[in-house]
Order: sequence, then C-alpha cells, then structure tokens
Amino acid sequence: MRYCSFFEQHPDNIPRVLEHFVRFVHSDHVKIKTRSWYLFFRFVKHLRAQLGNVAQTVIQAVADLLVIRAEVPDENGEDDMSSDQNDQSADAVFTSQLYLFEATGCVASTVSVPLESRMMYARMLTSPLISDLEQHLPAAKSEDEKALVQVHHIIMALGTLAKGFCEWTPGNSMGAPPPTELSDEFAPAGEATLVALEALHQSMLVRTGARFAFSRMLGVLGSRMLQQLPRWIDGLLSQTSTRDEMTTFLRILDQVVFGYKTEIYDILDQLLTPLLQRVFAGLSEPTTGTDDEIQLVELKAQYLNSILVILNNDLASVLVSSTNQQIFETLLSTLEHFARDTNDYPTARLALAVLTRMTHVWGGPDLTIPVDPSNPQAPAPTVPGFDTFIIQRFSPLSWSILSSPTFNFKNAQARNVLGEAATLQWTILRKTGAQYEAYLRDTEMRNMGLQDAIMDEYIRHLQAKEVKEFKKFFVNFVQQARA
Repeated sequence: MRYCSFFEQHPDNIPRVLEHFVRFVHSDHVKIKTRSWYLFFRFVKHLRAQLGNVAQTVIQAVADLLVIRAEVPDENGEDDMSSDQNDQSADAVFTSQLYLFEATGCVASTVSVPLESRMMYARMLTSPLISDLEQHLPAAKSEDEKALVQVHHIIMALGTLAKGFCEWTPGNSMGAPPPTELSDEFAPAGEATLVALEALHQSMLVRTGARFAFSRMLGVLGSRMLQQLPRWIDGLLSQTSTRDEMTTFLRILDQVVFGYKTEIYDILDQLLTPLLQRVFAGLSEPTTGTDDEIQLVELKAQYLNSILVILNNDLASVLVSSTNQQIFETLLSTLEHFARDTNDYPTARLALAVLTRMTHVWGGPDLTIPVDPSNPQAPAPTVPGFDTFIIQRFSPLSWSILSSPTFNFKNAQARNVLGEAATLQWTILRKTGAQYEAYLRDTEMRNMGLQDAIMDEYIRHLQAKEVKEFKKFFVNFVQQARA
C-alpha cells in the first residue's frame, strides 16, 4: 500500500500482488482476512486504471466472498469483550466486507473495461444480492430479527457496490456521470432497496441501511433517482424516525438539490410540504435529555441550511408556489421563532441569515443608496407586496432578540447574531429605500425613545457602502444602548 506509485510505473508486477491478495482475503484467520479486505480495497482503488486486463479474473477470484451471511449481534456480555474480540465480531466482519464490495466495484468499472463488460459485471454482482433480498423480505416482514439484519446488510452492500462503480456525485465537478446503460443495470438494485424500505420502514435498522444506500446510489443512478424521491422520503422519514435520521436525510437531500438545481423543481414542488411537515413534527417533539437537546439543535441547523440551499440554487419560487403556500406561513413562523431565541445563538444567527437571503432573492433590484429625498426610487420586489412584508415582519426581528433580557452581547456567538441582524437591516434598506428609512424613524426607533440626532447618525451608518462598516457600528450601538 505504501508503494502504489511503484506499481503505476511497473504495472507488470500487479498480477503477482493480486495473487497474494487473493490468498490473504481467503485466509482462515479472521483478523488477517478482514484486514486484507481493507488493504485490497485501497490497492485496487489507487490502481484501478491499471486493472482492466485482469478485472474478470479478480472478480471471479473474490466472488465467493461477496455473500452476505448476517448474524444477530450478541448483546450478552458485549461490554466485557476485549478489543481483539470486537475485531472478530459479526458487525466488524461485515464492515470490513463492505470494503470488499467497493473494491470489486472499482475493479469492475475501470474505464479500460469495455462498457458491455462493465454492464455484465454490474448485473452479475447485483443479481444475487437482489435475489437474496427478495428471499429474506417475507421473514423480515414477520419481524424475524436475523432476516432484518440480512436485509440491512444486503441493502448496504448494494449501496457500497454502487459507490465502487461510480464515485461521481451530483454537483461534483470532478468526474462525470456514468453511461446511461450502466445506470440501467443498477436500476433493479435501487428498486429492490425501495421495495424493502417501503415494506420495513418501521425498522430503524432498515431505514439506516436504506439511507446509507441512498447516498451511495446517487451517483450511479443519476437523475432517474429524482422520480423516486417521494418514495424515499416516505420510507426514510416515517412517523417513528428520530431527529437524527431527519437531520442526516436533509443533509443528503441538500446534495441532490445542489446537484440537479432547476431539474429538480417539479419534484421538489410536490414533496416540499410533506417533507417540511415531517420536519416540523420533529422540531415540536418534547426533549427528554441531553441527547435529545443535541439532536434538536442539529435538526434546527440542518433545516435552516436546507432552506438556504433552496434559496441559493434558483429554487426559491418553490417555497411560495401554489402547492406550498399553505405551509409558507408556518415556515416563516419557525424562522421568526428561531431568530428570537437567545438560548441558541448559532440557530438565531442562521435564521437571520435565511431571512436576509429571502430579502435578497425576492426584494428585487438594489435601489440607489443614499436615498434621494427629491426623487426616491420605488421598490420592485419579485414577489408582489414583499417590500412591505420584509419591513413589517423581518426588520422587527433584528431588534427583538437584542431587547431580550437574556441576550448577552459580550458572548462571542451573540456578537455573530448582532452581525447577522445588521446585515438583514442593511439588505432591507437596499431593497426598499425611502420606505424603510421612514419606518425606522417613525416607528421602530421612535418607539425606542431615540433622539433625532441619534436616528440621523444610525441611518447614515446604515447607508454605508460596505456591510461590514455598518456591522461594526451596529455592535457598538447595541453595546452602548444595553449599557
């Protein structure tokens, strides 16, 4: 492994190394065998371009090891097991076996192998796993524990094999999508995984395996996976899904949205409301301990990041489409609630960042600042009435958290919130101009009891060309006001 570069220059030596690897991966000593599986993966992944002429030989030599034989974990006395024994546990052996599946995929898919052969290898490697999955599904439905573990393992093996065949992922500028013909060969594996997930979505074990496979099949299945997204969401975000599961799935979904952008619009339009309803349900569940608190914070952050991904990838209109208008107000309510939360500064900052991005996307073109009192420009929001909306709904949020008795402006994370609140005000001014200046003077700042001279100074700094100038002033302004 340390001298792969040698074999790049002397490929004639590779077959000899592979002969030894084949012997070691079949070793009767479990630790030698499992360690060899990992090193074999590393070796063939690095040298896959040089393995085209021996691909079939290698695949045939390790094919007998690509059989899943799941075992139910023995929980009795697990805590007393030594590290050496843990290395030989059923879970540890399966984890190492996944390296063997990925290695086989790497060997079978190298570009020097003809496309017809790659298609044949894909069919040859996935078909036995799919058949095995179908055979164990009835027992798994009957809650046979060993069958459930077998289904979980097979699904993960299919996902790992897919990753070996195609390392490209949507949105990744490195590499290229696989040929359509190769994607077609993996379509049955994706469908079999979905069928198992739909039948066993109440099982966290199966959901975990399916989520693992989903993220790894994205590359090889490509855009054909978009049509299946509603089924994946129904299966992976069941009523029993944990916050951690939701967070992980949203993170994967962000990758899909980023990779396919406008191509995903119609599908995202249909699935956004049910998806957000699941997330809102997860956010509203009571917390019962430290782990729940941590998972809640992570879900809030990922939810906000997912909204940002939609806004940043030309998909903002899906949030206010006729299909999703019914849930938009709930979405805004969550943003407002998070922005006011002085117990969670990172979430408050991120919520304000989402509101700022909405203002930028829907607020229309920037107006000339400073405002010319003799000829003020009229706002031109892309969503009718949004200029008034952001003044009346968004602007007060930049003050509400600051007026909270529990807001500690000396806290470093709290200062980040101040910076984001300043950015929101600075952006609103550039979208609404004279309207916002008047609102600040006559409503917000007047209600705070500020004198005209202070209001003039505040607006003068708000008109700064660079937002960082106003952020610096805003932090000092809040500190003085709170003092």
